[in-house]
Amino acid sequence: MTENSADNINPSADKLDLQGLELAEHHFGPLLRPTRATQSAWTNYSINRLQTNQKYRTVFSVPSKGSEDGPKHDECSGESWLFDNAKACVSQIEKEMGLEHGTLQKCITIVCNAVVLDDSDPRSADLTVRIYSPTAPMYIDVDFQYYLRSRFSSVQWLYSLGFKIHRRPSATAGDASVIKKELRKARMPDVHTRNGWQNLSWGYYDDSYGHKNWRPVERGKVELHEGSVLDVHEALFGELEKPADTDLEAMLAYRRSLVRGIRLLLAAVGISYAVACTDDESDKPPRNLTLEGLHDKWVGRRIRNVCGIRLTRDAEEEREGAFFRRDQARGDDGDFEDDEDEDDNSDYDS
Repeated sequence: MTENSADNINPSADKLDLQGLELAEHHFGPLLRPTRATQSAWTNYSINRLQTNQKYRTVFSVPSKGSEDGPKHDECSGESWLFDNAKACVSQIEKEMGLEHGTLQKCITIVCNAVVLDDSDPRSADLTVRIYSPTAPMYIDVDFQYYLRSRFSSVQWLYSLGFKIHRRPSATAGDASVIKKELRKARMPDVHTRNGWQNLSWGYYDDSYGHKNWRPVERGKVELHEGSVLDVHEALFGELEKPADTDLEAMLAYRRSLVRGIRLLLAAVGISYAVACTDDESDKPPRNLTLEGLHDKWVGRRIRNVCGIRLTRDAEEEREGAFFRRDQARGDDGDFEDDEDEDDNSDYDS
C-alpha cells in the first residue's frame, strides 16, 4: 500500500466535484465495508481528516527504521518513540485481522507527541492521537498521560489513558490545544472524566499511607463496560452482530473482535498489550511501559472480562492480586492499621 496521499492535499482545491462517500474513498480508500451515512457526514469526515493530516502527521506517513524514503527521525528521540511503537503495535493488529499493511496505520494521526526517554523507555509521556474510522464517518481521540521515575528509596508512577468518540465530525481540522482544554487538570483518575471523555485505564502508587519505609501501594482501574466496548467497535469497524450463545466458535471470534477494538486504542499510543482470550494464551503487558504497578496483570484481565471472556485462572489471579495489594498497603513497619471489614479491592474492577 502506498503512503496516504492526504498528507499533501489541499482539500479546498482538490476534486471539488467529489462529495460524501466518493470523496472519502478517493482520498482514503479502500475503506473497510463503509457504513450507510448521509453525504454531509462523509464530506465533513473527509475534510476533517484531510485538514488534520495537513496540520499533523499520520503514523503511516513516517517511514520505519531503515527505510530510505520520507522524512527522517532520530531513532533515540522521544518523538520517534511513538511513531515506531504505534507502527509496530498497529501493524500486529492488521496482521491478526488479515488486512493489508498500512490499512489501519494510515487512519491514525498524531496530534500531540511529547515523550521524555530514560535510555529507550519513556519516563514521561503526553500523547494524543486521532483514530479515523476506516468504516464509518467517525473518529476516536485517545489521550495518554504517563510518568515513571525511580528515586533513591521510592518510585513515582502514575498514568491515565482515556478516549472520546466523535460520531458527527465537523468540517474543521483537529487542534491539540482544544483537545487538551477538554481534559481536567486533576489527579488520577479524574483527568478523562468530562466533555465526553471516558477513562479506559489508570494507575498510580499511593503515597498517602505514611509508611516509614516506602512501599509500592498500587491503585488502579479499568473503567470499561459492555456498552463502551461495543461503542468503540461500532465507531471503528461498524456494528458487530452477536452470534447465538450455542455457537462457541463464533462467540469466541465475536469477543476477540471486541478485545481487538480496545487493543487498537492502546496500540495507537504505542502500547502493546496482548490480551489472552483462551486458557492456553498468556497476557503480555508492554515491556517499555508500566500499566500495572505490581505483578498482577489486572488490565488485560479486566479488558477480556468486560468483553465477555472469563478464563479458568482469572478468579485465582484476581484473589492473589488483591491479597498482594493488601499486603503492600499494610506494610511491615507497624504504622498501618488494617481494617478487616474494608473492601481491599475497591479500586479494582476486575
